[in-house]
Amino acid sequence: MRILISGGGTGGHIYPALAVARELRERFGAELLYLGDVNGLETQIVPREGIPFAGITAGKLRRYLSPQTLRDLARIPVGIRQAMGHVRAFQPDATFTSGGYVAVPAGLAARRYGVPLLMHQQDVAPNLANRILAPVATRISVSFPDSLRHFSKRKTALAGNPVREEILRVAGQPSAPFKASFGFDAAQPVLLVTGGSQGARHLNQVVTEALPSLLPRCQVLHVSGELTYEETLRAAEPHFAARPEWRGRYVLRPYLSARMADALAAADIALCRSGAATLAELAALGRPSLLVPLPPGFTGSPQEVNAAMFRGAGAAEVVLDRDLTAQRLEAALFPLLDNPARLALMARAARSLGHTDAAARLAEAVASLAQHGR
Repeated sequence: MRILISGGGTGGHIYPALAVARELRERFGAELLYLGDVNGLETQIVPREGIPFAGITAGKLRRYLSPQTLRDLARIPVGIRQAMGHVRAFQPDATFTSGGYVAVPAGLAARRYGVPLLMHQQDVAPNLANRILAPVATRISVSFPDSLRHFSKRKTALAGNPVREEILRVAGQPSAPFKASFGFDAAQPVLLVTGGSQGARHLNQVVTEALPSLLPRCQVLHVSGELTYEETLRAAEPHFAARPEWRGRYVLRPYLSARMADALAAADIALCRSGAATLAELAALGRPSLLVPLPPGFTGSPQEVNAAMFRGAGAAEVVLDRDLTAQRLEAALFPLLDNPARLALMARAARSLGHTDAAARLAEAVASLAQHGR
């Protein structure tokens, strides 16, 4: 059984695809090929999993208009031709895509050669890439019930969103050892701040400005993103000049690929974006959150729809990016930190939205496509 996997650009697309890939390899002995962007984060992450990787020149379907948008649109036909070459050479029995702009040429190339395609929709509302692929997909899987209305009922099913195996390993474990592993006091609350695999400059700026108010109330584990690490460090350092005892209450890291599960397990609440992969991990571990969705572009904001769904379920509070200031952060966060019973209810609501068997279910669906074409 040969399976072509594609999805990339950010960890939010890559890690769910890898979770399905692991299941396909371990349970079905599948031979895999991961098709990604030559300039994407997947070039670093996928080979570490021991999965063969092939890169193509993918045009990014940006959320805003710019000269780069037009240049990237011109790359899409090039990427499709390259993807067709890899499909011809690999001859997959089925294809699985987890989203991102690189999934478009991969999915279109697969269907051009009659290879069945399972397209996975992670966000509640489909982005442009999946809107392009949906009409040609053989089957469509979605992460949340609210997504079902966007696609053909005949070929769409709810599966949940896959999470990394390391996330599932820490589910249900007490937070104290994980807090201690970052040098924190296990008896004090921990706020995890993360903008995802690429970071979020605005979150970093607001959090560092708010540190004098935050650190007396909670410990902060701040994952800045590699590109904005140095500027975040420079913004944070002056706060420790007058209060050196605060240093032990603030841990700044550029990226926590291998230890992100530990960071989530250590957190009492997370301040983060609302990408589907992030929400799936919060749900798997039952972590309350204060969500700051990525602001909308000309195609809208799937993250705002995701965040509204989590808030509606009682699993999160939401502050829009345009409204986020140090004062607004404090006003939203401190009542939650002061109300452990409310945090417990939010944790229970988050857990109710999780599908810990999503990777297994999707692998079974892909294997069925490979074996039976349906």
